[in-house]
Amino acid sequence: ISYQKYFNSLRHCFPNCIGKVRRKDKIYTSDQIYSLNEYFSYCPFSEGLLIDVSMENDIWEYIFNKMNISPGDIGLLVTEPFLNPSSLQHSLFEIIFEQFGFNKAIVTNPPAISQFAFNPQLIPNTEQQVINPCYLILDCGYQCCFSVPFFQGSPIYKACRRLDIGGYHLDLALKNFLSLRQVDLSRSSLIVSKIKESCCYISKNFDLDISRSPGNSPDNLVEQIYQLPELKPNSKNSNFYSQECISPDNIELENFNLKMESESSVNCDPSRIIKLYSERITVPELLFSPSNGGYNFTGIADMVSESILSSPKHLQELLANNILLIGGSTKFRNFEARLNKELSSLLPSVSLKLKHYHSTNLRSRGK
Repeated sequence: ISYQKYFNSLRHCFPNCIGKVRRKDKIYTSDQIYSLNEYFSYCPFSEGLLIDVSMENDIWEYIFNKMNISPGDIGLLVTEPFLNPSSLQHSLFEIIFEQFGFNKAIVTNPPAISQFAFNPQLIPNTEQQVINPCYLILDCGYQCCFSVPFFQGSPIYKACRRLDIGGYHLDLALKNFLSLRQVDLSRSSLIVSKIKESCCYISKNFDLDISRSPGNSPDNLVEQIYQLPELKPNSKNSNFYSQECISPDNIELENFNLKMESESSVNCDPSRIIKLYSERITVPELLFSPSNGGYNFTGIADMVSESILSSPKHLQELLANNILLIGGSTKFRNFEARLNKELSSLLPSVSLKLKHYHSTNLRSRGK
């Protein structure tokens, strides 16, 4: 949840969850969990759907009181899952208009609003602008992924696809890896998310990188040391949680210094040092191969190809060559390169000159 008073002013972001400490009844709402080292987190959403209206109401009320926001004086933009059930939409409208009394609000889904992220193009020999009429939006969110093709501003509903995997499932997988090998962070969800965003990346060649991950050979580019933050009790620790740590995809992995400082040179408590191995690539690999984690469905590349092939034949090449990536999980390094590789093998009948766009960097970034 974010709040921005003016267009160029500082944006304040808040986690949309609550936290509880073991054997205590107190509930910590939104950014209050920053003061905790260990906690159980609860989210009002499940699989992208609002299931706990009262919890969401409490979170909004806390944020509005903290930021001194008067709902009647501002506008609200709310994103909901694509094809959200009408009963859940009604619950959301009750919160917006009846509970808080907003005078104006826009309730839409991420694919619908993301179409405006495309840079308008000038029509030759005129001063008119036009937005690309045919494109596909791949939304990799926290709890699910969507592939939504658009033609002239309207979704092609028969070709829309959903995949029940997202950043939340990657966090669970990383928690399990760390708990088995080194440290139990099952009650530190936000820290696990920061580790995932800082250290994990999409492998361009998964089998090759896995073969290089074991042991201490000089060729082991997968191993990395991570220093856990020294979070002080009863303090907000907001600087750590607000840091942007996902590296841009257009920077090649080989240009990164994947090896952090050696363990002996890190001047801190040894208990705060953890080593990451193959989980750096096996965790985000679940997006492309969910079966590796025991999920009985295909990956996002298969979802996108199925969505394209289910569209009218004369639009398939245009859709494949104009893909807008949105959602936090699309920010993994090498995400676009891996998607290009997968789609090239899955769509042999389509002439591909792939151009991908990102919601935070709208220049062409394809091959």
